[in-house]
Amino acid sequence: MYRYLYLAITVVVGLLGSQMIAAQSTTQRLDLLERRVDRITDLTLQLDELRRENRALRGETEQLRHEIEQIKRKQRDIYLDIDERLGAGGAIRPSGDTMGAASSAAVDTANPTAAAAVSADRGQIEAEYQAAYALLDPREKRYDEAAAAFAGFVAKYPADPLAANAQYWLGEAYYVSQKNSEALAAFQVVVDRYPGSDKAAGALFKIGRLQQAAGQRNEARDSYRRVIIDYPGSSAAGLAQQRLDQLGD
Repeated sequence: MYRYLYLAITVVVGLLGSQMIAAQSTTQRLDLLERRVDRITDLTLQLDELRRENRALRGETEQLRHEIEQIKRKQRDIYLDIDERLGAGGAIRPSGDTMGAASSAAVDTANPTAAAAVSADRGQIEAEYQAAYALLDPREKRYDEAAAAFAGFVAKYPADPLAANAQYWLGEAYYVSQKNSEALAAFQVVVDRYPGSDKAAGALFKIGRLQQAAGQRNEARDSYRRVIIDYPGSSAAGLAQQRLDQLGD
């Protein structure tokens, strides 16, 4: 009898032990599952944080790009403003009107037909020049078109009084587009071909600027000194002296 009782107790204890092991295993599995869920939650939060940081960086990048574009635009405005003041006002009106008047005066006043033809030609030439000049507006950013227009003007009217101005603005169109080698060549033509024009001093100064930007300090100094010697009293001479002071000996 006692043997049967012992067997019964052993069976009950075994069943209880199995249930406890099963319960313990289930608890462990739940604990492991919760830990995995927590880990996934942490990773999700980290991913969300990375996404927020990425969006913030993109926003900062766009802001920097916008600010850089504004700085470039302001630089071009400053360049054009300086160039306007480098040579007796920089615009074509004084030289254009004066040259137009001189051409008209040279025509035989007894021949009104010839006078009308010269006047019409002068008007057309100045209109073409002004159309090219309008393309330099920094708000439009049509510098390639401006360069093409000024190059065409110089090729078409190489001996016209406005050719020197057109050649200079050809260099300027390249300059603000950062086409430095083309700008240097265009400004050099002004200095070599039109040394007596009111744009020669500004062109020579710009040559010095381009040489300095290229790291050619000695060449830049020589160009600045030439501006001061050849065109004393000009606005370009004052700017050249400032550059020489900055470069030092």
